Amino acid sequence: MDRRKFLKSLANLALVGTFPSLVSCSKEKDKTPKIESSRKIKSGNNLYSINEGVLTQSGSSNSIKLGILADTHAHKENTEYFTNELEKERVDIYILPGDLSHSFGDYEGAKDDYNEIIDVLTPVAETGKPVFVYPGNHEQRKTYRKALDDLTLQYNNIIDMQNIPVADLNGLTIVSLGGNDNPRFNVPEGFLLSPSDFEKLGKLAEACQKDKPLLIATHIPQEYSTQRGLDVIENGKNVGSSDLRKIRKSLNSRFGLSGHIHEAYGLIT
Repeated sequence: MDRRKFLKSLANLALVGTFPSLVSCSKEKDKTPKIESSRKIKSGNNLYSINEGVLTQSGSSNSIKLGILADTHAHKENTEYFTNELEKERVDIYILPGDLSHSFGDYEGAKDDYNEIIDVLTPVAETGKPVFVYPGNHEQRKTYRKALDDLTLQYNNIIDMQNIPVADLNGLTIVSLGGNDNPRFNVPEGFLLSPSDFEKLGKLAEACQKDKPLLIATHIPQEYSTQRGLDVIENGKNVGSSDLRKIRKSLNSRFGLSGHIHEAYGLIT
């Protein structure tokens, strides 16, 4: 079995439940990711094909420039501005690693974040470039899924990485995990992660770490041990995921992508 067939079979097993669910241990019907059968996306000289939970790239390009917009938090104007700036840089693919909305569900802000998700994804989708997206700790499952389903019908280039957790690109492989592992910061009915979700991510990342760079894309950062870590908050504590740290350490992972921590104390003043 060649590499891409193997990745497809592995992602398929993950999504149908052979491995623990990416997003929840719950058996509720609406919490089970659906497998997208097939889709093709043409962007520039590249063709992207989606089949059984894996996106693959074909085309002449051997390198990919990523444009990352983390934690947009319903700021439509900011998203439009930075999308325009990234277009000037001629990015090939956009990644929005969670916290598209600002709603805190039943205890802060709007109770329905559907329109917030639509507002920040639309200007990025209108570039025509592939848009990889997954949830953070602010998204509600029901409205996130509805918003992504509706947007995908209108914009063929939106890729919901909750359903398509592997992107096998010409010069890079991406594996993703949305959500957050701390219930204190998760909205009600949000994407709360369990240790088994990280176990699943670890198996997927290990299987995908082959002959080219592997990027582990999450919403939350890994746990660091220094004051210059990407998980340091205002009180000086490191609040990243110890499970993610163990995964990256075991794989000697060089490349990671996350959002979530706005403060970046110790790195930005």
